[in-house]
Amino acid sequence: MSVDSPNSDVPLPEFSSGDTGILLAKAGELFAELLEAAVEPFGLRAKDVIVLTAIDSVGPQSQQQLARTHGIDRTTMVSVVDGLERLGLVQRARNPDDRRKYAIGLTGEGQALLRYKLGPAMLNALDTFLAPFTPGEREMFGQFLWRLVHDRGGLSPGTRSEPASGG
Repeated sequence: MSVDSPNSDVPLPEFSSGDTGILLAKAGELFAELLEAAVEPFGLRAKDVIVLTAIDSVGPQSQQQLARTHGIDRTTMVSVVDGLERLGLVQRARNPDDRRKYAIGLTGEGQALLRYKLGPAMLNALDTFLAPFTPGEREMFGQFLWRLVHDRGGLSPGTRSEPASGG
């Protein structure tokens, strides 16, 4: 059956299973599923682990900093921190520089869980995700991802210096 469109003579961009953007989105979804499955036995979600690892790597931070840095909306961040606090994994402490604000830090229990249980579970999820790659390809993939995220060459999100490749 043929469907005529007023713009049938205008070619559409090729959005297929081979399109880089779609593959990148699917890869992100796959890793998110693997990470969720890895941390679920601990009663946690991926967002919880993102917050725990962020605090571990940078130190105590405000909820606003955590939300802004990791693209988690403020309302969700309040819920994440409340849940982690109920589990005894983080604690709120007054910020010595601004008594109106709190800094979220790891408890000893949170640090131990992250180091000895969550860390290995997350590495196992990453190993499963990267299984199709050789060790050298894993290294290159990590470098490419770092550049995509951190080295924007003066570009802000949403700007492009040249047309993106489709494959």
